[in-house]
Amino acid sequence: MLTNASKIRLDPRVQVVIDMDGYGPPGAKMGAYRWFVVRHPVQYTGWKLFYKNDKPLMTPQQVLELYPKPMYIQYQ
Repeated sequence: MLTNASKIRLDPRVQVVIDMDGYGPPGAKMGAYRWFVVRHPVQYTGWKLFYKNDKPLMTPQQVLELYPKPMYIQYQ
């Protein structure tokens, strides 16, 4: 969990990525993404997929259709 998010300050020397981490069905993950990312916009967004725990695993196309589109995608 990201605490004190309001204290994050942009710095031209740093690119901050907020990576949505958590496993489960796509609907639950997308709901959390909307809650944390859409409501509290950040400079760069990320999305994490778990090969074993995400059932069903979202396709690359599904991930790229998220809004805002993740700039960083991680598979674990």
